[in-house]
Amino acid sequence: MPEEQGSLDLALDECMEHAAAEGILLGSMLDRLGRSSFCFASLLLAVPFVQPFSLGPLTMLSGVTFIVVGWQMGNGHERPVLPAAAARLRIHGKGWVAVLRLCKRILSLCRKFTRPRLESWVSGPQGNRFVGWLILVGGALLAVPAANLPFNNTLPALMIVFACIGWLERDGLMAVVSIAWGATTVLYFIAVAVALVFFGSQIRDWIGHLSIFR
Repeated sequence: MPEEQGSLDLALDECMEHAAAEGILLGSMLDRLGRSSFCFASLLLAVPFVQPFSLGPLTMLSGVTFIVVGWQMGNGHERPVLPAAAARLRIHGKGWVAVLRLCKRILSLCRKFTRPRLESWVSGPQGNRFVGWLILVGGALLAVPAANLPFNNTLPALMIVFACIGWLERDGLMAVVSIAWGATTVLYFIAVAVALVFFGSQIRDWIGHLSIFR
């Protein structure tokens, strides 16, 4: 197993143990992971958004965090320096245990079909830069203020998840999938904007009705 896989699996196991007990700060968890911490932090924070509804203020905080982490990874930093609010995020409680378990399941599932290929896309300085910018773009799309739109978090979160999986598994094809999710996100926002121009009041009423059921 590649070093990044072993480090990430161990970090997830340790986080689950701490989350079920006293908890652990995200910043503390990242201190020992080196370059793997970029994708660890991004995967961990992206997974809760892989569902159709907005998470409110956490969306903007996470979007800014992805932008910061992606920029740092793209510019050759050894480990991420998170915004203070994100670094103090305590991984604790049943909710975070469920998120961590889901992370492990996603990785386990992806390892059934990922393998080293197109490695130049996701390894070395150029690959690190490329994946960093994918995470940055995903964070920017996540931060787009469209709180009442269904799936406005899901699509950019999937872009980030697949970028991280591509780097961790040294599978450049997953980076291509990440780009596809990013393109889908942009097309989705464009389609909504066009619909608002032509059917403004009706669409706003529909989005308003959706928010009632949350």
